[in-house]
Amino acid sequence: MGWLNSSDMLQLNGLFVVGSVFAVFPHIEWLTGRPTKFSPSGMTVGIWPVPRWSRMRFLAGANKYVQQESTYWRRSLWEKAGGALSTEFRAEGDFELWVRFFRHAQLYSVDALVGGYRSHEEALSSSNMPKYDHTCDAIADRELATLSGARAAKLFRRISRFVKPIPKVRGLWQRAAMNLLYRLPANDFPPVVRSSWDDWYLS
Repeated sequence: MGWLNSSDMLQLNGLFVVGSVFAVFPHIEWLTGRPTKFSPSGMTVGIWPVPRWSRMRFLAGANKYVQQESTYWRRSLWEKAGGALSTEFRAEGDFELWVRFFRHAQLYSVDALVGGYRSHEEALSSSNMPKYDHTCDAIADRELATLSGARAAKLFRRISRFVKPIPKVRGLWQRAAMNLLYRLPANDFPPVVRSSWDDWYLS
């Protein structure tokens, strides 16, 4: 399962990637491809490195942008997570769904192109990123409040809120902490799905 918003696009053979990975690895419940961006006219103009996803880092805010256009899941996970999108949100509904998915399964990255975001002036999320980020932060805070542990993630979010109004400190925090936390290995990182000719393997 998955969806594309009205202006976004699949990459060539993107759904073949999704179907073949799910067929080879029955234990993978949701996956996401390399983040990619299309120009307004539909050309692929951005391909980013393969991200890796940790639930606690996602909730801490260090790697919060799971690209919805590249993300697909099994119906069984959808049903475990409630079987519906929240009607509470407009642009942030995918983020709230990822929060629920993370309760049940790890997110696997696939080193391949699946779908992409098409940039244009009227896009819901990018047209008002401060509001989008603020709402996503509130969703993550709400989830963290339900967890008895997660002290490090909660502390990280408190520090982020404290430094956000201070421009120079905010920039330093972004470079020194947020970006570093995104790259450093984590115990709950699942392996990346990679290809060797027509075969998939985990590394």
